[in-house]
Amino acid sequence: MNGMSQAEQKGPVGAEGQCAARENDSPEVAAGAAPPSVESEVESVRRELAELKDRNLRLLAETQNQQKRFAREKSEALRYAEGDFARDLLVVLDDFDRTLESARSASDAKAVAEGVKIVYDHFVKILQQRGVTAIEASGRPFDPHLHEAMLQQPSAEHPAGVVIQELARGWKMHDRVLRPARVAVSSGPAKSEASPGVSSEKSEAAR
Repeated sequence: MNGMSQAEQKGPVGAEGQCAARENDSPEVAAGAAPPSVESEVESVRRELAELKDRNLRLLAETQNQQKRFAREKSEALRYAEGDFARDLLVVLDDFDRTLESARSASDAKAVAEGVKIVYDHFVKILQQRGVTAIEASGRPFDPHLHEAMLQQPSAEHPAGVVIQELARGWKMHDRVLRPARVAVSSGPAKSEASPGVSSEKSEAAR
């Protein structure tokens, strides 16, 4: 045993080394360690871009369809927004028809006037239910946001800047003015009424 040559002792070790060298040199190991080619990476990026482009086109088409649908619904809502108000006005129109029919055969003008007053009150009630109310004017200080001055007149009863007559009623919806009241505004007492002492002094001086 001790007399075995060194070459015989190293023989198996040399065989294992040769096997390991052959495994390292095999084509399978070399191929697995090779990086992916540039062409394959470019092709992968192209596919991803194509998928993103297709997805964006679908989203854009869906968004456009939604916008068209919303616009159509909004147009229809605006077109028929006053439908309920119109139905309420039809009731007032029915009242007017009955009043006119009664007026044709009525001999009492007072009864006709009462019928018209009933229709008028009904119409005002419908407006109030919609938030439409009359603007108060007579006896109020002139307000350019609520009133439209058509003329000025002297007045011994009202100071300057006060509405003395309502020529056409104004209306507002909630806090928004639909139509200002057309009014006549006091310019204050007439000059002859405003300074009677001056007139008496002038008459005494003339004497």
